[in-house]
Amino acid sequence: MLEGGYVDTMPYLMSALKRADVVVGELVLDSAMTGDALQGLLDGPPLDSLLKDSEYRLVSKAVKKYSPAPMLLLNNAEPVVLYSMILEGMYEKAHPENHKTGIPMDLFFEQEAQKNGKQVIGLESANDQEQVLDSIPIPEQLEELLDLVEHPDSAMIQMDAMLADYRAGKITEILDDPSFGSFTPEEMGSLLYDRNKKWLNELPAILRHHRAFIAVGAGHLAGDQGLVEGLRKMGYEVIAVKP
Repeated sequence: MLEGGYVDTMPYLMSALKRADVVVGELVLDSAMTGDALQGLLDGPPLDSLLKDSEYRLVSKAVKKYSPAPMLLLNNAEPVVLYSMILEGMYEKAHPENHKTGIPMDLFFEQEAQKNGKQVIGLESANDQEQVLDSIPIPEQLEELLDLVEHPDSAMIQMDAMLADYRAGKITEILDDPSFGSFTPEEMGSLLYDRNKKWLNELPAILRHHRAFIAVGAGHLAGDQGLVEGLRKMGYEVIAVKP
C-alpha cells in the first residue's frame, strides 16, 4: 500500500539500507521464476461459475474501476488475487499522494540493492507463497472479496486505521486489524506463524555473516510468534526506531 516514495523520506531507514551488504526479503521479486510461479494464482476455476450473476457483475464493476487488468484476463484468478488488486486500486485512488513512483516498497529495496551491487536473499520462493494463498479455502476467499466490493467505504476506514498504526510504529496493533480477525488459527499459522518459524531458522546464519537489511510484511513482526520476539528469544537485541 505504501511504495518506495514513502520509504525514501526516512533518513534512518535509508542509512541502514546503505550500510547493509545484503538485502533480505520474503522472496526475490525481480525474477522470471517468481512470475512463472505466481502464474498459478491465475489458473483457478472461472469466477463466473462460482458467483451468482449479480455478485459477478459487482466484482466486474470493481475490477473495471480499480484494476489495471480487464476482467476477461482475471476470470480464472483466485479470488484472493482479485481482492488484493481491487483493494490496492481503491487505496491508490483514495490516496494518490502515496503512489507517485508505482514501485512497491519491497521491490524498491530489492532494486536499491541491485543498483549498489548488493546480494538479494529471499526467505522463501514464489511457490511457497502460492501454497500459502492456496491454503485459504475458496469459499472464504469469495466471502472476503464480496465483502470488499459490497462495503468499500468500510474497507478504506480499516485500511486507513491500519496504515496510521504502521506509520506510527504501532506494530502490535496491526494484528488487531479486522482483516486478520477473519482467519482461523490454522490459517493464521499458514499465513504468518509457520513462515516466521521457518525464517527464524534461516536468519541467524545470514546475520552471522552479513550486515543484513531485512524487510518483510508488517504482520510478520508483531506478537509472541512474530520475528521481533523470536529474535529476542534467540538473544538478539531488537530496538524499535520511531518513524
